Amino acid sequence: MKTAAIGMVGILILVGGLSAQKASSFSVRNDETFTGEITDSYCAQGHHIEMIKSARNCILTCVNFDGAQFVLYDSDAKRIYKLDDQQQPEPFAGQEVTVTGRYD
Repeated sequence: MKTAAIGMVGILILVGGLSAQKASSFSVRNDETFTGEITDSYCAQGHHIEMIKSARNCILTCVNFDGAQFVLYDSDAKRIYKLDDQQQPEPFAGQEVTVTGRYD
């Protein structure tokens, strides 16, 4: 009986040690910075309404009336980043900005 109990304790210690090793190897990614223009998911792909005079007005029209979402467009890398927060970008529509966050 004692040997079985000692054996179980040894297995539990071994399993606990493996779990602790896995947990210590887990790392949280730091925030990164991304630079680009706040635009919308339609205009970033080349969609522009000819009657609207400014890029800002086009972006806001697409977001407010056509169902587009705010995105960050990096023209150097030709990359579009979807933004989780859809409220904060509105005042910066059509402007070059730097965004700090995590890329998933």
